Amino acid sequence: MKIRHAYIRLWDKYNEGWRGIVLYAVLGIAAAVILNAVFGLILGTSFPVVTVSSSSMVPTLNVGDLVIVGSQKTYEIEDIIVFRGWESKPIIHRVVAKYENGRVTRREGWNEISDADIQHKAGDAETIYITRGDHNPSCDQCGGGRPPVRQEQIAGRSLFHVPYLGFVKLYAVQYVWNPLTGR
Repeated sequence: MKIRHAYIRLWDKYNEGWRGIVLYAVLGIAAAVILNAVFGLILGTSFPVVTVSSSSMVPTLNVGDLVIVGSQKTYEIEDIIVFRGWESKPIIHRVVAKYENGRVTRREGWNEISDADIQHKAGDAETIYITRGDHNPSCDQCGGGRPPVRQEQIAGRSLFHVPYLGFVKLYAVQYVWNPLTGR
């Protein structure tokens, strides 16, 4: 009983003023890290929750949308995938073409790259993906020299999204996290 009363007095002491703000911030960050780890285990990915930070997927996904991501063994044309690519942060774009076991499949009506070019980009890989942001003028691997996405780079595909809920994370990273990490 004494321990409970001491805990309550301690909570009351630190639950006011700047100490309360710090306490809630630390508890919020800890809860977010734990939830991310739990979702990651359940969904089989290191990026179970992703926030859209650019307009490359408009109108499908907008800046600030929170995307729930699940891992799969393979991905198909039209899937919206999250992958590690040419940027430091995860990229979320749509699969518009796929090379698998010597065969090219592509999005209906999409012909920015020839089958021969896709096969050439595959090199010795068994499976590669050509991606494009819905709002971008061309595919990621068209011109520019960006490599195709390999299976091992993909964290998963979009299962569903919650509009604008990710703004909390975007603002936290921009105004809180960056000064602390120097990034």
